[in-house]
Formats: sequence, C-alpha cells, structure tokens
Amino acid sequence: MKKLAIGCLIIVGIGVVAAAGLVYYGYRQVKSTVSQFAELGQLPDIEKGVRAQGPYSPPTTGELSEAQLERLVQVQARVRAQLGARFAELDQKYKSFTDKKEASITDAPALMAAYRDLAAAWLEAKRTQVEALNDAKLSLAEYRWIRSAAYAALGMPFVDLDFAKMAAQARKGLDTDEPMALSGAIGESGPEANKKLVQRFKKQLEDNIALASFGL
Repeated sequence: MKKLAIGCLIIVGIGVVAAAGLVYYGYRQVKSTVSQFAELGQLPDIEKGVRAQGPYSPPTTGELSEAQLERLVQVQARVRAQLGARFAELDQKYKSFTDKKEASITDAPALMAAYRDLAAAWLEAKRTQVEALNDAKLSLAEYRWIRSAAYAALGMPFVDLDFAKMAAQARKGLDTDEPMALSGAIGESGPEANKKLVQRFKKQLEDNIALASFGL
C-alpha cells in the first residue's frame, strides 16, 4: 500500500461519519497550533493577489486536461524551486510523520509544530505560488480541483489544510471545520482518462505531495 499523506485514515472500513469526526478533531487541534503562528495572519492578503478569483466549475465528466496537469506541475515546480534547500528539510520532517505505521489525522498538530521554524520560508513559497498561478492564469479554486483530481487518479490521499481560511476565520472569531478536508483518494479514483493522463506526471506529483498537504 502507498504511504499515506499527513493525517490520512488507514483504518479499513472506518466509515464516513467516523472519518468526518476525526477530520473535525484534527482541525480543532491544528487550529490551536496555527493560532501560534503570527505570520500566517498575512495569508488572506497574500491570496488576494491571485488575479483569477471566484469559484470554479469542474467539467461534468470530471476529466482533467493535459494542459491543466502541466500547469499544476509547473506551479509546484516553481514553489519547490523557491524553497530551495528548505524543501528537503520540509519534506524530511513531513516524511518522518507519514512513515509512521499508524499515522492518522490526529498527528497533524504535532506535524504543524515541527514546521514552526519554516513558517517564514513557507510564506515566501506561498507568494511564489500566487505569482505562478497568475502566470498560469489559474484561480486557487481551479488549482485545488486539479490537484485533488490528479492525486485521486494516482490513488494518493492527503489532508488539504487551508491556512488562509483558518487565518481569515480567526480574524472574524469564527469557528468551523471547513478549512480542513480529506483530498485525493486511497486507491486510484476518478475517470479512467485521468488515471491514464496522470502517469506522465506521476513522479513529479509523488515528489511534491508534501507541498499539496500544506496548501502549496
């Protein structure tokens, strides 16, 4: 079985209700950790720099285009290049948790704490992502859909943490579990066309799963 991304549920037959409960528990724990990162308060303003705003309506077929996948890996490549040597540090810390035999969504707060010293580098990576999205003429909504569909086609699950939304909600005093969701899939999922198309990009996507789990 493939290694699972942070917080992915590896208990067979856990059920939708139980999974939702664990996601909510994990979100509440991560939120308390995120509140300690003052730098993350900048995220909502950084994301306003994406020129293409608003929702995205995926095709009814659920099929990705080759152009969409190319733009996904291009954005990831720019973010990874901006991180430079710090990507290896980020990836190593990430893998130290995901390699655990019984990694679960409840490990997310501890993983966040391990990234405390990478907060500034992560913010710069986020700025690079915004620039790359603008160059690719992508909205965050479309980018996230492409990323989720691509990893689902590969059968790679991850917990998608929307730190910008967490920060925005903290400003307004809101309390909701929306900024944290299970994405990708355990086992190849989605249209057959997607499963065939992603094979060309498999290595890049696998190598960048840590970025995906942290909103990059």
